[in-house]
Amino acid sequence: MVKKFSIMGFLILMLIIGFQNGYPQESKALTLQECIDIALQNNSSLRIAEYQVNYAGTNVTSVRSNLLPRINTSFSSGQRIQGARVVKADVPTGMTDPETGRMIYEEREILQEKTTRNSHSASISLSQNIFDFGRSFNYLKSSKANQKSAKHSLINTRNLVISNVKQAYYDLLKQYRLKEVYDEAVKVAEEQVNRVQTMMEIGLASQAEVYQAKVTLGSNQTTLINQINNIEIYKANLNNALGRYPNTPLEIIEDITETFFPDYNYNQAVEIALQNNEELKSMEQEVRANQYDIRYAKGAYFPTIGGEIRYSRNNDDISRVYTQELDRDFTANIGVGINLNIFNGFADKAAVQRNTISYNIAIENFAEAKRQLLSNVKQYLLQLQAYKDIFEINKQNIEAYQENLRLQMEKRRVGSGTELEVSQAQYELTQAKSILVQAEYNAKVATAQLEAALGIIEQK
Repeated sequence: MVKKFSIMGFLILMLIIGFQNGYPQESKALTLQECIDIALQNNSSLRIAEYQVNYAGTNVTSVRSNLLPRINTSFSSGQRIQGARVVKADVPTGMTDPETGRMIYEEREILQEKTTRNSHSASISLSQNIFDFGRSFNYLKSSKANQKSAKHSLINTRNLVISNVKQAYYDLLKQYRLKEVYDEAVKVAEEQVNRVQTMMEIGLASQAEVYQAKVTLGSNQTTLINQINNIEIYKANLNNALGRYPNTPLEIIEDITETFFPDYNYNQAVEIALQNNEELKSMEQEVRANQYDIRYAKGAYFPTIGGEIRYSRNNDDISRVYTQELDRDFTANIGVGINLNIFNGFADKAAVQRNTISYNIAIENFAEAKRQLLSNVKQYLLQLQAYKDIFEINKQNIEAYQENLRLQMEKRRVGSGTELEVSQAQYELTQAKSILVQAEYNAKVATAQLEAALGIIEQK
């Protein structure tokens, strides 16, 4: 009985867990800053940029090693086995040359028996690059410039992540606000249908006018349905910007205190961009790295001077290899060498040409990026000015559109107006509100894009 009860309890528990997992759990509404923090933790592009900075750092360490001494040691122990064999060799005959008195040798075949000998060795060496006409230093400077480029690229990626989050966040808020506008339009259209239906029943409106009111209601309902669908689409977009799956439950809170429009002109914006844009800084370091690469490649035409100290011991008696008597049974080499490549199939010339071409490409990419940046800054400022004007115009006109709708509905009520005029007035009011909402949030998006281009978005 106890066993059956335990199994039943386990099944009930699994069903409860299954229901909990099967339905989305209520999520906390996120502020803009919370959205940015989540994206900075999850974004894959940002993680890749961080890895690239670390990778560039390892290159600096690797290149720096060319300037430091190298110390190597080796130890070996084993046996040297030689099988029996017959060899030809010059051996003494026991006679001497009567004129010179030197021993006379003659070639004979000699049988060598199988031999086995121990072989032990130990050595330590130190080598140092003394002078290579600045080649190693240019290589180090190039790797450091690439590291700086990677760091600026990381900051630029971070700015773009923040900009993308802001754009997705404001786009979603825009969809919510538009839904409110279309909700109100549907509500007004429903009230108008009921009003015209009542008027028809008492003989003050025709069936055609009822149909016209219903057509307006249907059109507004269709717009609202599409807008509800847009909200889900833009939720998925924001989740993607946050580095989350599209179906993750998401609610956001609007920060209504944020200003819409920057207070600087084009010249001021250009000055800020040229000082702070991280993409330009990254590309500038790439140009610098290519300059050092050219110098490094040209250094191959010059000799390199290096020194080496080597101490080694080799003996068939291991006690004579590993002993404290280091002044016996050893071999030592101390010297300085010069290495100069005379000809290697024009590889050095090709390396100089290749790095020169890379430098020219980097220069052109930098110039193009600079022109594109200034063009984007101009575009964002013009968009913001347009949004500001549209925002102010529609903000003032909405009251007029509301009053016009009220007058048209009143005229229709007393029989001096038409249902078509009411529908037109309602449409104009909805459009004005829609344009106002879009101008407000499009301005916020353009501001975020401008701040990212200027390199100040994280400061904001």
